[in-house]
Amino acid sequence: MVIQDHNDDARPVRRRGKRTLTPAMLDAMAELDRPAPAFPGKYDVVRVLRALRRPLGLGRNAFELLVCMVEHTATGDWDEGETPFIYAHNSTLVNWTGLCLTSLRRAVRELAEARMLTAHDGRNGQRGRRWRGEDDTCRVGFSLASLRYRWPGFLKMLEAERRHRDRVRFLRDAIADLNGAIRQLAEQRDDEAAIMRAAGIMRRRLRTESIATLAAYHDDMKAIWHQLEAVPTPVDNPGSDARWTPKVAPMDPDSGTHYTDTKNNLSKIKVVNVAATGRNRIEAMRSAAPADPAATKPRHELSALRGFRGTSTFYLEICPPLRDLCPTDRPTQPELTDAAEHLSGQMGITHHAWRQACVVLGRLQASITVIIMAARLHRGEAIRYRDAYFRSLVDRGARHALYLDRSLYALRDACARTALPARPSQVHTAGQRP
Repeated sequence: MVIQDHNDDARPVRRRGKRTLTPAMLDAMAELDRPAPAFPGKYDVVRVLRALRRPLGLGRNAFELLVCMVEHTATGDWDEGETPFIYAHNSTLVNWTGLCLTSLRRAVRELAEARMLTAHDGRNGQRGRRWRGEDDTCRVGFSLASLRYRWPGFLKMLEAERRHRDRVRFLRDAIADLNGAIRQLAEQRDDEAAIMRAAGIMRRRLRTESIATLAAYHDDMKAIWHQLEAVPTPVDNPGSDARWTPKVAPMDPDSGTHYTDTKNNLSKIKVVNVAATGRNRIEAMRSAAPADPAATKPRHELSALRGFRGTSTFYLEICPPLRDLCPTDRPTQPELTDAAEHLSGQMGITHHAWRQACVVLGRLQASITVIIMAARLHRGEAIRYRDAYFRSLVDRGARHALYLDRSLYALRDACARTALPARPSQVHTAGQRP
């Protein structure tokens, strides 16, 4: 055994055939003798750890191993006076995490270096060997009591992470607002290049959480906006030229109305005094049933979805182009609608049509309409005039004649048929039973 020099505290303790102890690991073992500053519950620890995936700075394997260990501890072990401990062997940890033995050892060492756990080896110092004394005082495995000493730091990191996420959300929303204004102004200026540049920034803003990078993207969007404002608005009306001014003779009082067959004789108009002589008719009209059958239908039947409920995973499955625009594999409804708005611009739907659809159908149903169109285009169907087609769908939705549930059921069945493996054809010969 190599004794550590007191003048060099950064030197690890190396033992032949045994676990190498670094200064961080020795400090984590020494602090277990001091009283813990807090005693958080098991599920509180899991919740906070999952929220601190980025600030902790751990590798993916180490982070997943730590969360898995905490989840497999007993709930009562996190109470005051108890010790959260893992007795699992390496083979059990491999089954829990799906890692190979080498990756598991690297993840354990990374957690030990970060002072997230302490390793308690057997009597002979061998790694992974179990041994207990007769008085049951020696426990072999991994102690997670070090997380109690990290808990105050976790809470500070959690508050900083919340502020960071709020700032990221604010910058992303500001960029999206500028994108809507740029699309509307660029359509008036007929500047397709500005729309494409703004669309590229919209894609990149979802792939980063850096405040500096998002602030730079916001400055780029403002620069595009200022460039569009500097361009004058084109005027469709012709200039004041005498060649374009038609010469029309003035109308005299005897000429009457030009180019019309209407008889301009007000004395021949027949007036029916309904209010004076037909009071019973008005009362009958008031008590009559409404002419529009849609006014008596339930609210869910008036919706274009007709009560259909689809998860975000379902929409990502039927529309693969939507996956590149969503920040996560399970986006929320606002993230899904933002991605659908960006997808509508890529498909050639104008910003005016999108805003009109949000007013008529609602933002969610407008997004689902865009997703259905994109799914059909991805499957090879041809839509020639996409903006006009989208406007026609919105018009049908205003007349309660749009059935999005039928299209969603059809796309679901098509995806199911594509996912199923092809069955070999069964050939029945004479004398064989089918």
